[in-house]
Amino acid sequence: MRKFGSILFLLLVFASGARPAEAADRLCDPSFEDCRTPLIQLIRNETAGIDVAFWFMEDARYTAELIRRHQAGVKVRVLMDTNANSQYPPNADRLRELRDAGIPMREKVGGGILHWKLMLFAGQNTLQFSAANYTSEAFVPEIPYVNYVDEVIYFASDRTVVDTFKTKFDDAWVSGSPFADYANITSPPAREYPVASALDPELNWPPFQSFASRSVKAYNAETAGIDAIMYRITDRRHTDALIAARGRGVPIRLISEPKQYRDPDRAWHSWNVDRLYMAGVQIRHRAHQGLLHQKSAVFYGQGMVFFGSSNWTSPSSDSQHEHNYFTKKAQFFTFFRDQFERKWNNSTGNEETAAFVPLPPTKPAYQSPADGATGLSTTVTLVWHGGRWAHKYDVLLGTTPASLAAVAANLELGPSETSTQYKSYTVPNLTPGTTYYWQIVSKTMADQVATGPVRSFTTGGAPQPPPTTGVLGPGDILLYAGTASVNGTWRAASDSTAAGAVRMYQPNAGAAKITTALASPTNYFELTFDATAGVGYRLWMRMKAEGNAAPNDSVHVQFSESVTSSGAPVYRIGTTGMTEVNLEDCSGCGLLEWGWQDNGWGINVLGPLIYFETTGTQTIRVQQREDGASIDQILLSPEKFKTAAPGALKNDATIYPASSGDGAPPPPPPPASAEVVLYASKAPVVAGNWTVAADATAAGGMMMRSANNGAPKIVAGSPVIASPADYFEMSFNADAGRPYRLWLRMKASNNDYPNDSVHVQFSDSTNEAGAPIYRIGTTSSAEVNLEDCSGCGLLNWGWQDNGYGTSVLGPLVYFETTGAHTVRIQIREDGVSIDHIILSPERFITSSPGLLKNDANIYAESGGTDG
Repeated sequence: MRKFGSILFLLLVFASGARPAEAADRLCDPSFEDCRTPLIQLIRNETAGIDVAFWFMEDARYTAELIRRHQAGVKVRVLMDTNANSQYPPNADRLRELRDAGIPMREKVGGGILHWKLMLFAGQNTLQFSAANYTSEAFVPEIPYVNYVDEVIYFASDRTVVDTFKTKFDDAWVSGSPFADYANITSPPAREYPVASALDPELNWPPFQSFASRSVKAYNAETAGIDAIMYRITDRRHTDALIAARGRGVPIRLISEPKQYRDPDRAWHSWNVDRLYMAGVQIRHRAHQGLLHQKSAVFYGQGMVFFGSSNWTSPSSDSQHEHNYFTKKAQFFTFFRDQFERKWNNSTGNEETAAFVPLPPTKPAYQSPADGATGLSTTVTLVWHGGRWAHKYDVLLGTTPASLAAVAANLELGPSETSTQYKSYTVPNLTPGTTYYWQIVSKTMADQVATGPVRSFTTGGAPQPPPTTGVLGPGDILLYAGTASVNGTWRAASDSTAAGAVRMYQPNAGAAKITTALASPTNYFELTFDATAGVGYRLWMRMKAEGNAAPNDSVHVQFSESVTSSGAPVYRIGTTGMTEVNLEDCSGCGLLEWGWQDNGWGINVLGPLIYFETTGTQTIRVQQREDGASIDQILLSPEKFKTAAPGALKNDATIYPASSGDGAPPPPPPPASAEVVLYASKAPVVAGNWTVAADATAAGGMMMRSANNGAPKIVAGSPVIASPADYFEMSFNADAGRPYRLWLRMKASNNDYPNDSVHVQFSDSTNEAGAPIYRIGTTSSAEVNLEDCSGCGLLNWGWQDNGYGTSVLGPLVYFETTGAHTVRIQIREDGVSIDHIILSPERFITSSPGLLKNDANIYAESGGTDG
């Protein structure tokens, strides 16, 4: 029966017009066949000459057999590439064995690698070639269909094919470039074979012929279907043409290698595979225990097969030495069609392939701006590391974490292929004095996502307050919380959505709920207003919770003279009595940005009215119940809003004009002192060798200290100054064009002069003429040296300006714009401590704020914007 089948096959071949020699060709499948034994037998049987070319050889069985034939007088020639040695160390051993045996060897030394994998047997007129490297596992399965390397080994006796390979091998052997003599070449390399009269047009020889161009031509011509098995895919010329074919309705199936999909050195493989997946190409991954290394494709409408050494990569097309076969031989078409179907359908009962499942990228890692950075310009560049697998990014921005919206979507910026390859997006036209929240969403080309954390930054300057949109009723008292006096962790924060563009905010530290008000709280703020005795006022607050989270939505409220309707004291400051305001209306009702709430708990439940014992000035105190709450408006309404809320419970945008209850708006808060006094220990941005340390003699009991590591001095103009590792930053308000004297109160570790100096820079400092000086991000700086002269000595705390020498004052500092500015202090000599930073336009412009040695002066803070 087998004999009859062979005769029938020969008849069919000749009937099809194929070349007679095709019948002697053999295709061997190492997923279940031993393809090494026939190759070894060919070596042993050869009596005339063997030509060998490979990228790498690890299996010593081949070198041993080749050496035996060489010793028997058979002429052996080897083309090889030492570039493989570092990645495949056994290759160096095999090359040494061949060299030491005296076998002539020539080496690929220029351009791309030698990616040929062939043996030519001159006396037998037979060729073996494939994509398989000469390893122990590539030609024989460990376990058939379970643990093997996907390859096809071609044993060719077709004279046109063999003669073409002989000519191409000779071309390389005699080439002066890119090949060079490696070992045992005693005379100029010469041809061994006659030059073929006509090269086989079905063969493709990169880099002299483009593999990509020939493949794309085949993709474009296909109308019925394409089945491909491909190890590595990084050249978009292939995937673009396949996607176009799929768009024409051509069915396409692909089997590929999962290790390539997440190989950190092949980030663009996943980019191409994901694009094919999204275009509707059916994809399966190798699922058996071995490796998929095959490169082949079946073109059903053309009756053609591609098979060879080239991956779908640019080097495999344009720079590497490759050999590929685009053939319409019936034997090839049947073999590759049936092999693909078996692997795709797992028809042997073994799981050779599995459905492809796209994987997500890694999360983006943010580089700048720093979380919570302040004083930034109204054009901010967001910088992040995208990781290996992200190719697209969404950039989200909002003034609250819950209002994040995409300002850019599907930015194809590619992956971060090195640790310093960052991605960036610039956001222009931001509002001054506004806190923004931002987030990056990384995406693959299959739209798998990894979402980064939410971070914030605040622009410099004062935000424009939103316009008032609400109308108060008679006797209504409307207080702007941002104008309150503050204690503890409450702080005024710029917010373009808040009344007056400022909200009162207590950062969320995750503190436990305080169930009862404290008689002497640490964290609270207070406001004053005028009220009428005996009148019932409804208390309303416009609030929002950090992250719209229920544990951040409530406060305790007290008053100086509040009473019940019958006149009994209640909710008094200095007691534990209070009335609570919980923004969420019920458990599970949810929160969404700003909302109005009274002191009643429950849906449509109003709290007790507030009465006052006497007519006149009253004080309201708001203290912590749950941290993370923000408040911008406090309303006490005797009539209009006694039974109806002044705005929405969620997503409210109602702003009322301020009114203190006496018929006129309350006076604005007093202007800040022109003197800028900053406590260094409160710097919100601290980097490198700077830490906050306790010191009973310092302002506020804390100082900013750099450890004395004995580091060399950073001299003026050093490139390090533009991008320092060790610095801290603070923000403050100053006027444009006004001269300021810079003073620092400092002390040196062990009162030692190598520990007594710093570099100082500003965000927009100028000289008197308006030219930029001392700017952050440049190498220009104002230097402050505590010791007044060489040998003058140091003793504990002392005041010093940016002039050097006894009674020498340094240059005055000016600013380009009025508003918020940033000062950066960085190390000049480590081991220095600082507690005060003063910028004085008047009081200390010509005289020091204190002593140069053993100073004990402490000044109140003013002019800062860091809270």
